[in-house]
Amino acid sequence: MLNKQITVPLEVTTLALNNLTARFNLAGELIIEDIKGQVLETAECLAQLNKQGNLKSVLSLVWVPSQLVVLTEVFVPGKRKSDWVTALPYALEESLSEPVENLHFVPLKRHKEGMVSVAIVAHQWMQKWMDTLQSLGLNHVQLVSDCFRVPVPKNVIQLLAETESTEEHEDSKVVWNVITESTMLHIRSGSYSGFSVSESCLEPFINAIQQTGKKVSLNHLAEKHLLNSHLDFEKSISQLTLRTAAYQAQSKHLKYWQDWRWVGLFIGLILIISLVATWQKTQTLIEQTQQYQTETERLFKEMFPDVKRVVNIKMQAQTRLSNQGRGGGNTSSLIKLLQAIEPLFKAEPNIEINRIQWKADAKNEVLEVRVSAQQTSQLQTIVSMSQQQKRAAKIELELKNVTPNLVEGVFHVTAK
Repeated sequence: MLNKQITVPLEVTTLALNNLTARFNLAGELIIEDIKGQVLETAECLAQLNKQGNLKSVLSLVWVPSQLVVLTEVFVPGKRKSDWVTALPYALEESLSEPVENLHFVPLKRHKEGMVSVAIVAHQWMQKWMDTLQSLGLNHVQLVSDCFRVPVPKNVIQLLAETESTEEHEDSKVVWNVITESTMLHIRSGSYSGFSVSESCLEPFINAIQQTGKKVSLNHLAEKHLLNSHLDFEKSISQLTLRTAAYQAQSKHLKYWQDWRWVGLFIGLILIISLVATWQKTQTLIEQTQQYQTETERLFKEMFPDVKRVVNIKMQAQTRLSNQGRGGGNTSSLIKLLQAIEPLFKAEPNIEINRIQWKADAKNEVLEVRVSAQQTSQLQTIVSMSQQQKRAAKIELELKNVTPNLVEGVFHVTAK
């Protein structure tokens, strides 16, 4: 265990940009230290880093106790990653004291010969650390075992570069880098292996290795070589993170999206449906307008067959009717009758108007509208609507020809 440390107010020490170390102790408490090992006030430190705008670069990594993380190797068959990752927990099941369901497995590296370097930690610890990070606004940081604060032994790096294998020859010397921090030894035995123990507990580990025929050489380094929590530009440490699968670090925007994605998708679906409905309604109105325009032009040409070009139907119709009126006919009655029956025919689009004839003399003024439809009831509807709506025109129906598929008739329209 580390010696008890005294929290130092932030104003007492200088907040060095590259020299802060954040770590969890064995009790699950987050500790932030400066380069001298002095413990800073957590809330004040985070507030100051946020104010400076460099929180994410200064505190990119948070170290967790290696005593709570098992780093080991195991052979896992399978070529596809999804296959061997799924099989990984069960390849270690017999050597673990807890059920695999209670443990979080992180494959750090799979070597060519099928050996997998893996980190194992209890879900309860991962959840406790995650809850603390989220409460402090540190959801961006990576969680890494603190034995990886020690540099990789040089001979291991060279061996990996030459053979891409983690196996050593029986007569080879194994070099462990060791850094003492208070009463704790942080030991790095390989690129993906290491542990932290008290000095009195180191001997059993050395004996276990030597029983395999290998000699252990301890390379003691100064405490200044321990890595801090600064942003890992080379990604060599970030790839050792314990935050995988459900614990993966997420940006704030991604987290918001995951929290609200179903609401967003639902709103998006409603907007799409609304836009489609509006488009369909608009298209229907455009088609109806075109139909009305075409029908109006057809009727206009029937009434005035000598017109060669239709430019403005309303103005041309008024001009023609005025000229006819000066010739002895009363066109004002015609216009009123046309205005009275127009809505009725719009309400019953299945009726086809074949011909319109205006008959006016000194005694009577009658508008005859020759029509056709598929059923007699459709023609009767016009008469019924005229009576119900009490329009200024009186409409009488005269049937001319009735067949199973076609009904022809004439509407006699007079003023009431």
